[in-house]
Amino acid sequence: MDIDEEGRLRNVLWIHPRSKIAYEEFHDVVSFDTTYLVNRYKMAFASIIGVNHHGHSILLGCALVMHEDADSFK
Repeated sequence: MDIDEEGRLRNVLWIHPRSKIAYEEFHDVVSFDTTYLVNRYKMAFASIIGVNHHGHSILLGCALVMHEDADSFK
């Protein structure tokens, strides 16, 4: 979690422990995609998707990002 000087949420990344294990096994294909400020808080929602050995998409993680600039993704 990343909080600004006024105590407001700037960025948050969520990854379930099972997703970490899945990433170690299925890290060949990973997609990172963001929406464009469509939620109530005007934050971009990012999904991190992988592909398992059956060719099915699996959720590896997700994030809320205040700004879509290079510093936000570090």
